[in-house]
Amino acid sequence: MRKINSLLIFLIICCSSIELFAQSVVFPDDARKRGYYDRPYKRYEAEPGKCQSDGLFLSPSYTQSEIQSEASNAMATQLIKKGSYIQWTNDEAADGMVIRFSLPDGEDGLGIKGKVALYVNDKFVQDITLNSFWAWAWLDIPPKGYPGNEPGENKFARMRYDDVRVKLADKIAAGSTFKLVKVEDNDVPYTIDFVELEPIPAAVTFESINDPNKVKYVKSAGSLDKFIADNGGKTIYIPEGVYDVSEGIVITAPNTKLIGAGMWYTNIYFSASTDDINTYNKRGISSRESNVLIDGLYLTTANHARYHMNDSKYQVGKGLMGSYGTGSVVKNVWIEHFECGGWINGTQNLTVQHCRFRNNYADGINLASGSKNSVVEHCSFRNNGDDDMASWSSGALCENITYQYNTAENNWRASSIGFFGGRGHKALNCVVIDPMEAALRVTTDFPGKEFSTDGFILFDNISTYKAGCADGPVGFKGDIINGSGAGAIHVTSYSCYDIQNVKFSNIDLYDSKNDAIFIGSRNGKVIKTLYFENINIDGAGRYGMYFHNTVGEASYCNLKFNKIAKANMAPVPGGFRFEPMKGCQPIK
Repeated sequence: MRKINSLLIFLIICCSSIELFAQSVVFPDDARKRGYYDRPYKRYEAEPGKCQSDGLFLSPSYTQSEIQSEASNAMATQLIKKGSYIQWTNDEAADGMVIRFSLPDGEDGLGIKGKVALYVNDKFVQDITLNSFWAWAWLDIPPKGYPGNEPGENKFARMRYDDVRVKLADKIAAGSTFKLVKVEDNDVPYTIDFVELEPIPAAVTFESINDPNKVKYVKSAGSLDKFIADNGGKTIYIPEGVYDVSEGIVITAPNTKLIGAGMWYTNIYFSASTDDINTYNKRGISSRESNVLIDGLYLTTANHARYHMNDSKYQVGKGLMGSYGTGSVVKNVWIEHFECGGWINGTQNLTVQHCRFRNNYADGINLASGSKNSVVEHCSFRNNGDDDMASWSSGALCENITYQYNTAENNWRASSIGFFGGRGHKALNCVVIDPMEAALRVTTDFPGKEFSTDGFILFDNISTYKAGCADGPVGFKGDIINGSGAGAIHVTSYSCYDIQNVKFSNIDLYDSKNDAIFIGSRNGKVIKTLYFENINIDGAGRYGMYFHNTVGEASYCNLKFNKIAKANMAPVPGGFRFEPMKGCQPIK
């Protein structure tokens, strides 16, 4: 009996420990090495059963007028009264914190501020300011132009969330409780989506850089942008600190290396006002030189809209611009609050690794117009207002662009991965979670070089969750432009050229909000040499596969359907041939 009692006590202690150390969420695709599986942070969700709170849990909703529709899993928690809290138990010692939150916008479109207090094991640590200045993109009903930041009647909002980064003085020890408590005495809802915690690596030091051609920036040397321009071709170390840069940074010599102390240490703030016609585009790092290295920086801006005066002629600057020549590398860089995280034309053999492209007003990164043989890998994309990862052959053919081992979340316009013309592109081992519109997109809507007659566009080994949207009135359903529906996989040949040589293989589409796969044609354009192989459709709000006036042909093998609301497949139009590949069985 004593042995049995001891065993029971042991099991109780173990179960209590498991509960205590199990509040960070598990991403099921990590075991398959899909997405940014080797990310350094753990996530703590503000959802029932995943936290402790006396706040208001918001039930899941895909109605776009409801604020939780832009949250992870379409759920969040609101702290409304003073002293309201949300709390978790930490799985791993960590001193880097990111809070994904939403506060209401201000009447002038400049946001409002609020404070939450951080407690660890019920001991006060510090206050944290939340600021909705960079959130809230507003569109007219009916929509015209691009999202701006002016609220008003007969408008609807997207991008209602932002992140705040906090570098803590001390680590939150593993097994500690950490708590966020609303400080102000008001009825303004402070919406918390989740918290991410990570151990911050030691800062890179000037002494640790093994390069005789290195120089160290000090503020007494003058402006940072001028120092970089004057030291082209050298290894330029930027120590820990916040650097106010009122002009864009231009790298004008090959072999230049910009090395910061790390993305948690070296913060470059591009302070040029977006409200001044003379300064709207003075931000970001640009170069046309080869063998450039950018490493260990955090880049952000005073910008809070896609375009100055909502006019596309006045583009407000990308985090990364230019071509970066041949053989350049960008790694360990965190980019947010730009028009795009990066828009790079004509690059060759560019490598982008372990970066974070978050809270930008258009694309996360687009390798466009003649870019070739380049890789973006092991990166995080979140809350961007156009395609997270894209290649558009706008002026010259793009070739062999690869996006791999990346995770895209909460994209609020267009898609998470999109290819628009080109040859040999690949999206491999990626994960897409909670996009408001499409997850994987291939279209012919944009002028430029068409899809090549040789060299396939390949999407392989990818998971999508809760992607797509049902059509309906803008602001409530549908895409941001006209309320049209979108599939998790969205393939349309509508305007500029035909779609050809595209293959989707080994794809899992989970809980698609409308059609899991949408294939459409228009204006005499056709679809040909389109392939679907080993596609698992597990949950769809309407059809597993829908055809919209589709013309051309496609082949398939091993399509699986489960939990489809309306029907596995819509009727196949007479002008479209949809046949099994050789050796595969027809769809039943």
